Amino acid sequence: MPRALVVVLTAIVPLTIAFVVWRRVDLLGHVSRRRTSLVVVLSALAGFGAGWVERWVLGVAQLSFDASRAGTTGALLATFLLAAPLEEGLKVLVVWPLYSMRALRSPRLGLMFAACAGAGFAAGESVSISLAEPPSGLLVVRLLIGMLAHPFLAGLWGYALGSQRMTRGRWFVIAWFSSVALHGLYDHIVFGRGPGVLVLAVPMFLTMAGLSWVGLRDVAPRTDSRPSRLLSSMPEPPSLRSMRRALTRPERPLMLHWIAIGALVTLGVVLVALVGAVYVGHVIGIDFALADESDVRSSGPLVLLGAATFAGFPVAGYLVARASAAHSVLEPAMGAGVAIVAAVLLASLAAPVTAVFGLAAAPLAFALACGGAWFGLVR
Repeated sequence: MPRALVVVLTAIVPLTIAFVVWRRVDLLGHVSRRRTSLVVVLSALAGFGAGWVERWVLGVAQLSFDASRAGTTGALLATFLLAAPLEEGLKVLVVWPLYSMRALRSPRLGLMFAACAGAGFAAGESVSISLAEPPSGLLVVRLLIGMLAHPFLAGLWGYALGSQRMTRGRWFVIAWFSSVALHGLYDHIVFGRGPGVLVLAVPMFLTMAGLSWVGLRDVAPRTDSRPSRLLSSMPEPPSLRSMRRALTRPERPLMLHWIAIGALVTLGVVLVALVGAVYVGHVIGIDFALADESDVRSSGPLVLLGAATFAGFPVAGYLVARASAAHSVLEPAMGAGVAIVAAVLLASLAAPVTAVFGLAAAPLAFALACGGAWFGLVR
């Protein structure tokens, strides 16, 4: 694959995201095109420089983001202590002057400028990596999957930054450290593991895409009164307000026993789903012993087991909500959370690296459990 094609492709996609976000917010009120362009350009330069700085530091420290070269511990240290905080810090550095100028007057503007900074950073970093690495189809897939997370991760702390005057700044630090943690986890799976494990980035990507859709829909609702037939036929996602309301403690004591029962039910349903997946795999001739993260063709067993695991969470959430006659998603959600934490801890005892994979799948599993509980609520 020509290097020029890799550079252009992986740079245009995040820049297109920046334009879409800016255009959506600009329709609700004029947003300075010059400021937005300056944020994107400065972030792209920061991303391009960060790529070279990271490679220099890793060379001096004799570390690598690749777990096959530096080992799992070395790769995690390089990702969580170097790449994630450096990259999220540079994005904040680009956006912070706007905050100092009081240009981020609302969560909408904070999210928009931060997401554009993330998209510009992704474009610059992808160009830097494309020029340093030999071009290949796998590199393109990794860059596209990895770089598309930058706008979402920046949007997390950008939304909090735009809400500073309303929240007195107590959420920005939490949002920034959350972005750093998610960034490190996501980068380790996409760039630090073998191609056979790349499929595990899909749950995180889907969760980020879904939350981005919900968040953008809330801060910048569509202004056209006649949406396209395709969009009108799609189900509307819940708003952030309705999601917060569903997870709010109801006007009654918290039912602790249903949290414990919910955790046990969730673990039981997921185990049954996994057993069913193994049985189906043996029937159709899938050899689970051949799973190897260095071979992308071995991702079939992971896909089958992952699909069965995720399918168990909405079923369990629905069953717990119906059985408990719940009026809130809180108890089923907390039960699912306890089950996820227990499963990750138990799996990490057998192989510590599985904790990384479990954490990657946890956001989507939790969201699916909440979705299943939502449909099971008593209304």
